[in-house]
Amino acid sequence: MNNAVIRYVFDKKKQADNSKKTGLLQIEVRLLGTNKCAYISTGIHLYKNQFSDANGFSCRSHPNAVLITRKARGIFNEIEAYVLSDKCASLADVHNWDKQDKAGTQSFISFMRKTLARNNPSMATLEHHNGLIRRLEEFGIIKTFSDLTYENICLFDAFLRKKINSSATLNKRHSTLKQYIREAISMDMLTKNPYDRFRMPQKKSKEPTFLTDNEIKKILDYTPGNDKLSKVKDLFIFQMFTGMAYVDLCGFCRAEISEYEGHRIIRSSRTKTDESFISLFLPEAERIAEKYNYNLPRLSNQKYNDYLKLLGAGAGLEKTLTSHVARHTYATYLLNKGVPVETVSRAMGHSNIKQTQHYARMLGKTVIEDMKKML
Repeated sequence: MNNAVIRYVFDKKKQADNSKKTGLLQIEVRLLGTNKCAYISTGIHLYKNQFSDANGFSCRSHPNAVLITRKARGIFNEIEAYVLSDKCASLADVHNWDKQDKAGTQSFISFMRKTLARNNPSMATLEHHNGLIRRLEEFGIIKTFSDLTYENICLFDAFLRKKINSSATLNKRHSTLKQYIREAISMDMLTKNPYDRFRMPQKKSKEPTFLTDNEIKKILDYTPGNDKLSKVKDLFIFQMFTGMAYVDLCGFCRAEISEYEGHRIIRSSRTKTDESFISLFLPEAERIAEKYNYNLPRLSNQKYNDYLKLLGAGAGLEKTLTSHVARHTYATYLLNKGVPVETVSRAMGHSNIKQTQHYARMLGKTVIEDMKKML
């Protein structure tokens, strides 16, 4: 269809302002010399002061201005290419611009880029997803939807293994690719998931590091030489006797403490999983909270872990201390005191009891208890 004019149209309903209401950015396809036109939504809503007609359209004064501009122009270019092609015979066909070639000849990488832009990702997410796209382009075999086969996924896996040494990074690449494939299936771009038959080799999980009673005593008895390290010691002790992850430690406040039948308890939810947890407010942790009037010192996670290395060395430990070691120590401490696995799971805020059972297996609790019965 070569008798059409294409342009951006912003806020057709005239409802956008500069702070409270947004307007929709659309693309208008109009037949030359007529009032007949079709409007296609870009899915982009902006405040009035975020829209600029420079170069057709540019986004401004928005934290993701570059990504939004790129997304809009990408949609515009795809619509323009479709409208000017033989596949678009009339104005009624314009709305089929993104439904073309679903039989498998459409570019899968173009689909990935369009999907990524539509989701307005953070910079970290954008970098990771673009890294996957670059690997696919370098691989050069998976280009269209019809190339998404089990055999090609296996070849891509072999290709990645030559480039990536980290198992975690390798798994993340596959996991991200699977997200796009599931999205394509939901949009009827694919009928089968090539990952249904593909199995990633399972890497044996690393045993978590925890402190023994003797090592805990060394931490408790150690007197740091400066105020900063003393605060880090207090935070680590608080973690060891509450099991809090570092992000939950940073958000701790007096409101999370309550009374139950004469005992003080902690009741809150994990930031990472939103799983609730409840446990006794053990005396060692309570002393730390009282010392700081329930306003615990705060450091960045990186600085905290850096200081923990110094704390461990100063206390004479051979193990490298991290904030995770404190959480692992709490779980094993409770299990060693005879607290049932189910109770430990609730106290830790685990979403699955299998996570807690891993600690019990690591300690050999079942083996020891069964052998004690024999003796």
